[in-house]
This record gives sequence, structure tokens and C-alpha cells, in this order.
Amino acid sequence: MLPKPEPEDERITLASFIREVFDDWLTRSAGIVFILIVALVIFNIFSDLPEMYPFFGVFNFSMVPVLFIVGGIIFILAILRS
Repeated sequence: MLPKPEPEDERITLASFIREVFDDWLTRSAGIVFILIVALVIFNIFSDLPEMYPFFGVFNFSMVPVLFIVGGIIFILAILRS
């Protein structure tokens, strides 16, 4: 026989914590912008593609400041909302 499942207690697991933090569209979009910035910076550091293809490099290097500005707008919206 299988054991009876334990009743749900008030433990905070990592999944429930992440679900609670990213519960609205502002925090979800802020998390996405942060991950995009980190991924783009790591790509720019380790990849030779932006140097081989200049138009791709201009687009790639210009995306970091654009994402910082978008992150700032999201931050201001989050402050105004609270």
C-alpha cells in the first residue's frame, strides 16, 4: 500500500516563493529584462559574432542600453503602483 499523502503545511518552498514574487506583470517583465541583459552581456563577452558581422554587432551592443531604459521604466511603474 502507498502511504497517505501528508497534508499541505505552511512550508515555503523555492517554487512557491518564486511564484509569490513573480505574481504580477511588472515583476515578471522585470525578471525577463534582467535575464535578457545578463544573457546579452555574456554573449557580447564570449562571442566573436558581433565583431565578424558589424550590423549584428551594432544591434547587439545597442540592445543593452535599450534594456536598461526599459528596466528603469518598469522600476518607475512599480514605484508608482505601490
